[in-house]
Amino acid sequence: MRSSSPVWKMIMCSLLLVLAGGCSGEPDEAGEGLPRRTIPPPTDEPYVSVAIDNHFHDIHVEDDISIAFEQGFIVKNQGSNLHNVTIPEIDLSKDIRPGQQVDLLGDRLEPGTYSIVCKYHASEGMVGSITVRSE
Repeated sequence: MRSSSPVWKMIMCSLLLVLAGGCSGEPDEAGEGLPRRTIPPPTDEPYVSVAIDNHFHDIHVEDDISIAFEQGFIVKNQGSNLHNVTIPEIDLSKDIRPGQQVDLLGDRLEPGTYSIVCKYHASEGMVGSITVRSE
């Protein structure tokens, strides 16, 4: 079987989803496309997203990620490219060199929904969002 066949891709995707435990199996809002991710339970630890390969992991727009106000939010650059975290709603734009991180624990985000963009790779889809809950 060729590794590029649709069946092979479906098997590999299913295996990755089972191993990662990252899907609730519910369709997106339109009832189409990929299942939405299960929202992580509230925690006192900061929510961490990894920037790598011109992609933000764990803050995709379709994932509907929600964190508690007290959690804080960190973006780590674990790739080899220079990345950026831009949050237009709070006029934040910080570059993240490989091995560095942007830590928003001290600058807590107020409750609301925020766009997360890498200004260098937005055209390649390096965008996401996160909602901060007041509870």
